Amino acid sequence: MHSFLRMLKSVDRKIDQVGESLEGKKANFSPSLVGPCIFLAFAVAAFLLMPSQVKVQENMATTARTFPTLLLQIMIAGSVLLLGTEIVKIIRKMQIEVVEVELLTEIKAVVILLLLVLYALLMPLVGFIVSSLLFSIAMLYYFRIKKVSYYLTQEWAVLSDLRLYRT
Repeated sequence: MHSFLRMLKSVDRKIDQVGESLEGKKANFSPSLVGPCIFLAFAVAAFLLMPSQVKVQENMATTARTFPTLLLQIMIAGSVLLLGTEIVKIIRKMQIEVVEVELLTEIKAVVILLLLVLYALLMPLVGFIVSSLLFSIAMLYYFRIKKVSYYLTQEWAVLSDLRLYRT
């Protein structure tokens, strides 16, 4: 138990060091370039994955792939059109929209997203209750909650939900 607490303190120190190094740092990006690139990558990936995920019956005019394919084609066309417009603006040396974000805030959001993904991945492996307990503990720890009573209250709430589901 003592080594576990020592490890938690070490993790706390590392988080503080990263937070201090990122404090006040900002990044600039153009949402009119980044957004279409993300949607284009998503649409192409979905288009490539669709044949292995969606089975179709032969000799049918409309299949299970018809509507998703149409939507993905529209998404690809729209993304290419938006990217083309922004590239033309860059070539003509016109001003494009630039947004400034704080890196620390964005990294915190990514960490919360990763915790949610980990929660979703753990659920089929260890079950809803255990993954919910672990997720609630991780969130309380992430937000630096020091009072033990908060952890106990949170776990009691999850376990009482379990009791409700059993009846």
